[in-house]
Amino acid sequence: MSTAVDRRVPPQRLINAINPVVRGLLRSPLHGLLDRSVLVLHLRGRKTGRRYDIPVSYIDFDGRLMVTTQHRWRINARGRTDIEVTHRGRRRTMRASLDEDCRSVATNLHRVIERIGWKAARRQLGLQITVGRTPTVAELETAVREFDLATLTLSES
Repeated sequence: MSTAVDRRVPPQRLINAINPVVRGLLRSPLHGLLDRSVLVLHLRGRKTGRRYDIPVSYIDFDGRLMVTTQHRWRINARGRTDIEVTHRGRRRTMRASLDEDCRSVATNLHRVIERIGWKAARRQLGLQITVGRTPTVAELETAVREFDLATLTLSES
């Protein structure tokens, strides 16, 4: 168990109840209320072809949007280079890169935390930093393994 980093995710039932409201807000003229922190990924199931509209938190890092997730929806992003997103009230295609390599994910998270600060990482990345400093890459790698974290990076096509 990681002692430097913890992860708290709301119960799935709560997420399922709130997601329709968030999707509605992001499609409405009120989207500005959430634009700085939430976007919607539009994915198709790899096997079923079913359409999924998934609200996710993101951080803008060097002009790219980075999503940190432990959820299984990410398998539908594997091998895809383009993903449709609704961001800032506009639906568009963005270049996508899914990273599930523990060391690479930890290194990228470390860079982001160094830039935004460990306190901001609590809210923006959903990581609870318990050591009062930026965790080392090794500590983050332990957390990435423990919580099965991946990052999805989106950039302009």
